[in-house]
Amino acid sequence: MNSDMPPLPLPLPLTTDSRVPAREPAATTADYDRYFHIARHAPDLTSWTRGVLRLQAAVLADLPHTGLDDSQRAAALTGLLHASHTTLAAWLPSAPGSEPGSTPEGPNTGHPAPSDGEPADGPAHDALRRWKLGHQLFHLLLTTMNSTLDDTLAAVDAARWASVRHGLERLRTLYDAATAAMAYASDFPASVYANDVRPTMEPPFAPPGFSGTLNQEHRVMTERARALTAALGNLSPLTPSLAVIHHEAALLRSAQRRNRKAHAEICERCVPDGASLLRQHTTRRRSGRATYE
Repeated sequence: MNSDMPPLPLPLPLTTDSRVPAREPAATTADYDRYFHIARHAPDLTSWTRGVLRLQAAVLADLPHTGLDDSQRAAALTGLLHASHTTLAAWLPSAPGSEPGSTPEGPNTGHPAPSDGEPADGPAHDALRRWKLGHQLFHLLLTTMNSTLDDTLAAVDAARWASVRHGLERLRTLYDAATAAMAYASDFPASVYANDVRPTMEPPFAPPGFSGTLNQEHRVMTERARALTAALGNLSPLTPSLAVIHHEAALLRSAQRRNRKAHAEICERCVPDGASLLRQHTTRRRSGRATYE
């Protein structure tokens, strides 16, 4: 080999959006997880169960102090019941991956310390705690939904129609529970959100462009839900109990619509102008590029 040959060029770092990076990089899923105190470290079943019990205890202690109505509280409690049932079922010897792990708890499985910029006490602290606790509940429900979606898709493939109907029914109740979790997370005055909660998701406390689109569990759920919709749409007209399955699927779609409507109402109440943090960040970036073009 000729030692006089010039070396190959070093890799050129390019951004995923094919643009010059901004001085302040936009928020990522890791930033989202850090803000809501989500430790993504592949916990064993023991650590997972402890986390579920700890979150359940915190939500149950706070729920009586909220403004949620009886139906919303019942939906949230039903979601916690399903999450607990799924966790208990995972301990059964017949369940895949149910052997108790022997490794100790991973990092951040205890009560998280307040992040910089969080108020130490008072109404603002209570609102911020509920905001983050409600999002943790939302993630727990989404994780349970993802496992239920996997089981329901497997039941479709195996033509276990009773299991398909049961899975659709559970998904509907989990969707309603997720809707209640959103109401719980935002159960404080809009002025408190604007003045005390929203600023904690902006610089210097969080990277710019913080957004619910960074929710990894929701992305997985959306993908698997689409796969289930496609699988149900491909069922043969001769499928046993097809009318019942279609009825359960329609009820699930109604729960999804209720969820979207509730989310839109929360956004309208808390951010009347509709300018999300991500949209503000995108607008500023575009404006900055136009200035130098």
